[in-house]
Amino acid sequence: ISNPRTQLITHGGVLEFNANDDRVYLPEWMYNSLSLVEGAEVTLRLKELPKGTWVKFRPIDTEYKKIKDYRAAFEGYLRSHFTTLTTGEILTIKQANSSYQFIVESLKPAKAVRVVDTDLEVEISPLVDEEASLNMDKDIHVGQTVEGSIQKNDYAYWNLKSIEKSRGLNIVLTIKEGDADLVVSNVQFPKDDDHIWSNFSSDPSKSVFIASTNFEYATKDDIHIGVHGYGDSSNPYELTVTHSDQPPTMSEHSLELINDHAPGYIQCRNCGSWIPERTIALHSNFCERNNIMCSSCNKVMKKGEEKNHWHCSKCDKSLPDLAYHRRTMCPDKLIKCRFCLNLVKQGELSTNQNDILEGFSSHESYCGGRTITCLKCGKAVILKNVAVHAKMHEVEKQNQRLPPLCRNANCTRISADNSLKLCTVCFGPFWSPTADPTRQMLFRRVARKYHHQLTVGCKNSWCKNEYCATGNSQPKDATTAATTLIPLLQQVQSASMYFCVDEITMKKRLLANFLYKGEDGQDLVYEDDSREDVSDRPKIL
Repeated sequence: ISNPRTQLITHGGVLEFNANDDRVYLPEWMYNSLSLVEGAEVTLRLKELPKGTWVKFRPIDTEYKKIKDYRAAFEGYLRSHFTTLTTGEILTIKQANSSYQFIVESLKPAKAVRVVDTDLEVEISPLVDEEASLNMDKDIHVGQTVEGSIQKNDYAYWNLKSIEKSRGLNIVLTIKEGDADLVVSNVQFPKDDDHIWSNFSSDPSKSVFIASTNFEYATKDDIHIGVHGYGDSSNPYELTVTHSDQPPTMSEHSLELINDHAPGYIQCRNCGSWIPERTIALHSNFCERNNIMCSSCNKVMKKGEEKNHWHCSKCDKSLPDLAYHRRTMCPDKLIKCRFCLNLVKQGELSTNQNDILEGFSSHESYCGGRTITCLKCGKAVILKNVAVHAKMHEVEKQNQRLPPLCRNANCTRISADNSLKLCTVCFGPFWSPTADPTRQMLFRRVARKYHHQLTVGCKNSWCKNEYCATGNSQPKDATTAATTLIPLLQQVQSASMYFCVDEITMKKRLLANFLYKGEDGQDLVYEDDSREDVSDRPKIL
């Protein structure tokens, strides 16, 4: 899509083919990219774009730092608003009630790519140091006092360092001239309507105490402090942070409240404070000339500040209540869906009781209602129930009966279905295609195997078989060997058997015996209770 007048070019996909002939409807961002006005002429040309693999965005201002999850923000917005990207165009990423502008600085593998059905690697190019440091978090350590100034309606942010989570925090803001609010949160850039702790009093010294047992404080590593300017001057201030296990002493204004109806005190008709009777005239003259009280919350503020003080028309809540609402129950609060992993609005509370107990938002309740196929059992499972379904498989696995092992005492394999209950490897030398209903031929082969082991041995250096001339280094003559193998043949159907095995299997057997005899290895072995008539040698999984 190009503008013949300015020669500017951008790319896009077709949403619908329902416009009139010789007419095309473009989104607002295309108007801005092509410098168009309504009714202007554009040129359309069909072009096949390659799939994008990498993109670098450059932010236009420092506000982009307020995006907490770049991946979710870009993925969700690009998926729903863009099919292509072109180098040089400006994208406006909207998140909650804020907009952030980025320039497409570079693309791979071409200067214009499509972003549908592709894995796109995103890189953010930071601003220059002078720009990036503007209004960004500055560091303040516990026990440190810093000074600064803030213009009206601006914010100054401080990132708290050297925090001992075992102790509480006392944050004190002292206003030298003008007025400012103190807001604190465990996420970056707290505001008047988006914070956890705050002090909006009109006192020149404002403090926030955070106990060490506070859940929001104990479960997060970061603490961010915001100072919001209100006064018309430059609002110089002093910020002090200390560790404290006790809340700070009460201010003079708080002490006035304690003097309620105390002898010698009179209540001011303007601000409601209890003032010593000897100074009530002086206080009243100053208070009525400079202060005003909110009729809804009885907060006292300086005249002229009432335009910045408001209450919700629906619930009559003030700024601290609004901040709590926005970070908890607000339907427009952005969350990362645990099922689709997109950054979405949480919506209203779910109406499903089970979903409420699980803490699912309405979006997660809907998104988690999709089904997938379990790879183990092949059943269709709802996404919300995957964790429970997986635990069922785990319980079934734990309740399974352990398979019997090969009756060869030197082997670690699973028993096969044969007359000697040996594994397929150990039973291999004894197998014969000839019918043997009485098993006499089988017993002869077993006897020859034992006799050869006792007299000649297997000639393998790693062998540790006690019934092998190589393993015990004591070869026997034919008569002694025959005497030794008779008891083995008599118990061939009940007791363990002792045949030589390969090197790897022998090492596994030795390791199993070592772990079984050691105190730390008992959890790695088990006893096979299914064969009571076989020796109680250890079995390994």
